[in-house]
Amino acid sequence: MKKENAISLYFLTRSLFFGLGISLLSKYTNKDTYIGAIIGTLLGFGIILIYRYIILNKNNESLNSLLKKYKLLGFIAKLLIIISSMFILIYTLLTYKTFVSNFLLITTPIYIFLIPWIILLLYCALNGFNLINKVAVSLFPLSLILSILSFFSTIGSFDTYNFLPVLTIPMNNLILTIISFAGISTFPCILSLHFNSNMKNYAKIYLLASTIIVLIIISINGVFGEVLLNVFRYPEYIILKQIKLLDFIEKVENILSIAWAFDLFITSAFSICSIKTLINKKYNNFITIGIVLIIMVLIAQVFDNNYPIELLIYNYLPLISLIFSISIIILLLIIIKKEKINNHQLCNKHL
Repeated sequence: MKKENAISLYFLTRSLFFGLGISLLSKYTNKDTYIGAIIGTLLGFGIILIYRYIILNKNNESLNSLLKKYKLLGFIAKLLIIISSMFILIYTLLTYKTFVSNFLLITTPIYIFLIPWIILLLYCALNGFNLINKVAVSLFPLSLILSILSFFSTIGSFDTYNFLPVLTIPMNNLILTIISFAGISTFPCILSLHFNSNMKNYAKIYLLASTIIVLIIISINGVFGEVLLNVFRYPEYIILKQIKLLDFIEKVENILSIAWAFDLFITSAFSICSIKTLINKKYNNFITIGIVLIIMVLIAQVFDNNYPIELLIYNYLPLISLIFSISIIILLLIIIKKEKINNHQLCNKHL
């Protein structure tokens, strides 16, 4: 069987950092955030290896069919994955809405740019993971080029004093950054549990995406420094305003920030497809569309400029990420162990 590239994981890994993730890490460790991010990548890599173990031991069986075999454990795991998918979808759509309404289309009614986005997401998601993976593969080269270009274009604005002295923050804060980075980078990767076992370069793609995030954090630290680091909202976008290509091409931030839009789109589509896949097949399309429309209305009417809700998500994002990730991992490892025991007993019976 021909192996497929797990390119979608690149977008999943990056998606929760835009808007809140990087700002949250910077709040803990300021100019030392990149150090916590580097160590957090190693911790996250361990979680990714566990995901990879689960994917491999599904033996190309769909996640939904595997969970159906184990009534109680399967139901709890399925419920947690659906809730996680909905949370990730809410976050990515809220980030998209907030970014577009605050920086790009300030006077445009929310539904004008939210409805076309939702329609495109539903089209991709309802056509399955294969279509989303194909879109991800086509967007990956452009996203990677834009991200690398963003980093190297800001190097000229670095001030080395912004990184000194090193490790002046309390150890507790560094640990918070490490754990938060691992949680934020791996939580959306729960959606990759739907992958087939023949995916290649799975762990390498996570490391690539995490390295890009570390470079972005280094850029923000190098340009803004400790004082301005926590002043700006969306510092990963504001930093792009410093870029002038060839010393005369300005206002390139909207082009370079498209890479973040790709992350939000692929992750949102994967979240919707995950919800659809895990719901009863007879009604899954209608129920999924209904859930997405309800979430869209909530974002436009309830979450719009609702600072307490945004603050709640901001503060509890790492905690939610870790609780759901660990819970799902434990349940799936138990199911995989039971599956191996059942398969072994079945083989012995045939012998």
